[in-house]
Amino acid sequence: MLTFSSFMGINNVAPEHRLGKQDLVAATDVDIGGTGEITRRAGLTLLSDQCHKNLHQARGFMLATCGSDLTAIHPDGARHVIHSALGPSRVWYCNLPDGRTTYTNGLIHGTTDGFVGRPRSIAVPDSLGAPDVAFGSLAQGQYRYHLTMARDGFESPAISSEPVTITDGGLRLDGLPVRLGHTLNVYLSGLDGEGAYLIGSTCDSTFEWGGKNSDLVLPCRTLGTQAFPVGAHTAFWRGRVITAVGNVLWASRPMAPHLADWHDFKQMSGTITMVAPVEDGIYVGTEHELAWLGGATWDALNYTPTTRGSVVPGSGVNAPGDRIKLENSVGRGLAMLCIAGGEIVAGFAGGVTISLTGDRYRTDAKEVSATFREVQGVPQYIAVPQ
Repeated sequence: MLTFSSFMGINNVAPEHRLGKQDLVAATDVDIGGTGEITRRAGLTLLSDQCHKNLHQARGFMLATCGSDLTAIHPDGARHVIHSALGPSRVWYCNLPDGRTTYTNGLIHGTTDGFVGRPRSIAVPDSLGAPDVAFGSLAQGQYRYHLTMARDGFESPAISSEPVTITDGGLRLDGLPVRLGHTLNVYLSGLDGEGAYLIGSTCDSTFEWGGKNSDLVLPCRTLGTQAFPVGAHTAFWRGRVITAVGNVLWASRPMAPHLADWHDFKQMSGTITMVAPVEDGIYVGTEHELAWLGGATWDALNYTPTTRGSVVPGSGVNAPGDRIKLENSVGRGLAMLCIAGGEIVAGFAGGVTISLTGDRYRTDAKEVSATFREVQGVPQYIAVPQ
């Protein structure tokens, strides 16, 4: 039996003949205590022979893939299949302030409250229908009409017609698209086609309106938007959902995780492998570097390289800053942990980064599944190779 009076950690960088008595080349299934003591990690009890992957702690329930099913597991043991054909590939999650959680595998995405799954975005109406003559009080001239689909308080991007000439003061629409569980919202521009204002809603294939121009007051808030892109590495920051599509970082509209504006993206230096927000910015890992986007708003974010190397996919997690050492003190607020340049790196507010393993430990992992936890008051960063 080998006994250590103190433990400095694993050192897989220095040659073995230069290791001290307090160093180890590897350590398996052990925990390191707050004073450097080594204890055997507690064992596990097998509860099911079904393999659960892509575990995620949502608010009040756990999400996991079992086979091809994305499943919500509640504390009382109840299970609800959220998506029955998500597949076994990696899933990325994001907890929203309203209690829902978004999920995406890069091809399929949606949201869930732990009981049912719904598509992440609402598809635009399938067609514009056909305009016809109606009587009313509108001023004669050219107008445009716009259509959106609405469901559960959320609304799709709008589709818009070509200019329509109104001569008898009203507008009738025939052949409108009907979608189960959705309501069709109809908007009309002002005279000469400017803006879009709500004139009514319908679940039928016909709609008619003949109000006055002064009734056009409630604007369409989704005009000019697009459905939020299907990406990966999702996170929530200052009211927006952030996601990566290749080397492009997209942001949703504030408090509208199903919508994006065409200009709300940032192009990075390479394929994005991590998105980890803190209070005053976002750490973005790519296949080439760890970058810092600092600022109080999405539009004001400024790019700064951190001089750290490429970031391992799946390694980025958030952690309490006061549980991470920062030089001779500890951090504060929300911090970030990841594997960059082969080292475990911590990032704090203001773009301050520090290597926690320095010249002692490096890894050549290509992809991991990482988490931060505390065991008996001792913080742990765990990254399991995939």
